[in-house]
Amino acid sequence: MTFQTLFAAESGKLYFGDMIWYLICFAILLVAVKHYAWGPVKDMLEKRRQQVIDDLDSAAANRKKAETLANEREAALKNSRQEATQILSDAKTNAQKQGEKIVADANDQAAQIRKQAKSDAAQAKADAINDARDQVADISVAIAEKVIAKNLSADDQKDLVDQFIKGLDD
Repeated sequence: MTFQTLFAAESGKLYFGDMIWYLICFAILLVAVKHYAWGPVKDMLEKRRQQVIDDLDSAAANRKKAETLANEREAALKNSRQEATQILSDAKTNAQKQGEKIVADANDQAAQIRKQAKSDAAQAKADAINDARDQVADISVAIAEKVIAKNLSADDQKDLVDQFIKGLDD
């Protein structure tokens, strides 16, 4: 291989000087591309990479937050169910106690009414007996006055009535 064949293209006869010129143009082009295109593209890619990382971190944080909120909601729902069950249980207990109290009050009132009725009946009986005694006494006195043809004193009347009533009981 000769020196010319190394640096020259066989069909177009490329020379070493042309090759250096092409290399210099290529190097200038690389520097220009690096300065004007590669830097902004690299910066844009870095920003995009950082945005993707931030989005992934944000998504993970949001997912954790959502899981936490879901767990809190589930716990709150469980607590509200327990509270509702407790409220219902308390309401049933209170209703049962209230019902028992109402029944006890009604029984007490009924007992009081019965007691009052017995008392009223006893009083009415006593009043009736006293009225009957008074009437019997008046009738007895009237009969006795007619029989004896004289007026009796109050003590005499009372003695006669008591004797008469004793005679009725026997």
